[in-house]
Amino acid sequence: MLSIKEAAEFLGVSTETLRRWEKAGKLIPHRTDGGHRRYEQTDLIKLKSFENQENKITIGYCRVSSSDQKADLERQIQNVSDFCIANGYKFKIISDLGSGLNYNKKGLKELIELICSNTVDRIVINYKDRLIRFGFEMIEHLCSIYNVKIDIINATDDKTYEEELVEDVLSVITVFSARLYGSRSHKSKKLISANKDILKGN
Repeated sequence: MLSIKEAAEFLGVSTETLRRWEKAGKLIPHRTDGGHRRYEQTDLIKLKSFENQENKITIGYCRVSSSDQKADLERQIQNVSDFCIANGYKFKIISDLGSGLNYNKKGLKELIELICSNTVDRIVINYKDRLIRFGFEMIEHLCSIYNVKIDIINATDDKTYEEELVEDVLSVITVFSARLYGSRSHKSKKLISANKDILKGN
């Protein structure tokens, strides 16, 4: 059992706030024989969890692989925003530019930081692969730890899936070739060009 001062420190509020909550019936303390207030820690934990849940927001995450897909990004943002508004979510949009194989994107890192700060209620994405190409299960597990739900608006594959997969594979080849032969070497450029032709043919 905690005193009113200890309870206020635990919740991060003033003792006067606790007195107001008592009058409003929000948090009723026990009374000692001498009339002093005493609070059960389990009640404080429940209240704190409820308050945190009330302050959580929905994150709408939208991503494209390249800058020439601006129109697609705008469509994603519109679809995700419409979905959040229709469901009455308090939301924020995070948009990203980069391959689905790139884990170092600014928006993705911001999303992970928000999840770990326990301020996210749910994530809304247009398609599953918009979040990340491979390793979706890892993000899903992280969300389960912090009790974050994931809403996927369209369960079917993205229409641009094959095109983006080609771009992702090319980005891997480019990085690999640059590290192996040097970004400006003739051999590196030749390898990248040959693989582009093969992938386009498929």
